Amino acid sequence: MHQLNTPRLIGAPAAASDFADIRRLHSDPRVMATLSADGATFSEEQSRSFLERAADHWKSHDFGLWTWRQPGRDFVGYGGIKHAIVERRDELELAYAITSDHWGKGFATEISRAALKHAFDTMHPARIVAFTLPRNRASRAVMEHCGFTYDSNITHANLPHVLYILEARDFARQKKF
Repeated sequence: MHQLNTPRLIGAPAAASDFADIRRLHSDPRVMATLSADGATFSEEQSRSFLERAADHWKSHDFGLWTWRQPGRDFVGYGGIKHAIVERRDELELAYAITSDHWGKGFATEISRAALKHAFDTMHPARIVAFTLPRNRASRAVMEHCGFTYDSNITHANLPHVLYILEARDFARQKKF
């Protein structure tokens, strides 16, 4: 199963055909202030490389990032589970980014919960991690709404980040979404 649906959204594996939407997201200074290492918007090449890595991840692992749209094709953002190196360990990471015009509508939490449920139900990992810049209160709130707990301060992309962890046993205890 590659398509993933929520009550309000349709998710499909990120692919080259998503370039225009990803480019719009990566061109938004408000979004990129929380995503890029230097806070700058991405170039076209960086957006293209992002999509190539996302597609390669799907080919290699049969899971990854979905692009999410409202019915009618309005692009909301991307989100899913992917491999990431965190503190020199290969981890499964929850990742997401929402277009700024869709902030504050609960989409990041909705996408995250769908991706987590899919991952824990089909892949059965012991845990999934998530991390963000310490000042990104909105992203931290999404993590906490999904059941993650703060673990530690880390350095990622040469910047301070906060690491959150969601253990499988804790996810299983949550009220089903």
